[in-house]
Amino acid sequence: MLVLANKKPVIIIKLGGSILTDKNTPNSLRNNVINGLISQIYDNYHNSNQPKLIIIHGAGSFGHPIANSFSIQNGLNQNIPNQTLGLTKTHQSVKKLNTKIVDSFLNKDIPVLSLTTSSVFFQEESALKFTGIKQIESLLELGIIPILYGDILLHDSKNFSIISGDRVIFEICKLFTSSIDTNHKVDKIIFCFDQDGIVISNSEKDSEVIQNIKSKDLDFISLKNFEDSIDVTGNIRGKLEEIKKICELGIPVQLINGQKPNLLTKALKNEKILSTLIE
Repeated sequence: MLVLANKKPVIIIKLGGSILTDKNTPNSLRNNVINGLISQIYDNYHNSNQPKLIIIHGAGSFGHPIANSFSIQNGLNQNIPNQTLGLTKTHQSVKKLNTKIVDSFLNKDIPVLSLTTSSVFFQEESALKFTGIKQIESLLELGIIPILYGDILLHDSKNFSIISGDRVIFEICKLFTSSIDTNHKVDKIIFCFDQDGIVISNSEKDSEVIQNIKSKDLDFISLKNFEDSIDVTGNIRGKLEEIKKICELGIPVQLINGQKPNLLTKALKNEKILSTLIE
């Protein structure tokens, strides 16, 4: 068993593409939501008693429409004209969003540094390789918030696909949990998205937010259907599959509405809010 007692706590915040952008409008940015979330992160950053942070963000309308039009998520297809051009355009689009988010942090004097996801993740035949853990640890020690994001994923078989921000989170958690050489441990994941939590249907008209649930019970809930936007990384069910794997590492996951004021601040302080906590 690994001894984690002396490791420094970290909270990973996922900023979902559904709140950063309007997924149905290409290259749209919700600056008011972004600035509101960053203001809440600012308060946490300047509180020395709070855990350090890692930020992961989705691609939203900057990545999904292009990836979908070239079927990047399904890999190389010689029948799709200019698909490799579409691959590079997808990567450039999510980099553009990442730059905007990084600039928003820097404008509030919060030191952040972006790690290009497609440069630190690589798919081999047998496993997904992640080489960025030491860079993340170095940034945390320097008091800099690392930022990663959903991106293209290159394969060693002359192929490619998409790696979601949710998968990035799981891989970071897995390495922090399994390695004895790291100085940090992940205490909690906070997913900021466009709902109050996991919403289930009790009937055709009634629905409610599940406020606490065990990860093993996620397969048995009746999710409320929401109108889907373009998302090449899967719907809410796909997100829950990654969350289940995170919880199996012993790390709780909280889903909050990132569009509502002050909820992120309260979630960072473990205060009671309307949300879903999965353990």
